[in-house]
Amino acid sequence: MHLPDFLKDDWMKETELRLSIPEEVPIILKIIITAYTPIEAILGRKPRGMLETEEKIFERIENKTVYSILFKGELIGTFTIKLKESHNLMDIQTVAIRKDMQNKGFGSFVMDSVEQMLRLREEKVAVVETYGDHQKLVDFYKHRGYKIIGERMRKGNIVYLMQKKLWRED
Repeated sequence: MHLPDFLKDDWMKETELRLSIPEEVPIILKIIITAYTPIEAILGRKPRGMLETEEKIFERIENKTVYSILFKGELIGTFTIKLKESHNLMDIQTVAIRKDMQNKGFGSFVMDSVEQMLRLREEKVAVVETYGDHQKLVDFYKHRGYKIIGERMRKGNIVYLMQKKLWRED
């Protein structure tokens, strides 16, 4: 994927986002499970990401909705972009960065890049879901301009539906 002009730091130029390939499934699965494991303590149960399977990832690869994040050619993360049919909006799902690469700006880089990808597809809005109990992640999305537009219960935990308008309306 071509980097937009706003991505200027040298490390960003060494980072690539592209559709995932079947050979990456075992690594993607490990990254997702490892990234979601700390959330178990917050929720008091396994989050959906820890229930991921190779079969589900293969299916998303076939549907061309799962992406790989590579840094210097090495797979360090993943995310999925999928149409949320109930709202007819693009949903950013299962964002996961390898543990040793977290807190280095890759999450923000990924979200900036995904939002740019959606703009290029002429999407007007992006949505994410996150657990209300995971305040650090809720704050991360709010800082990025996402607003809570709904909530529901999932296995005893509140899940926020958050959206961000990708285009100014003036």
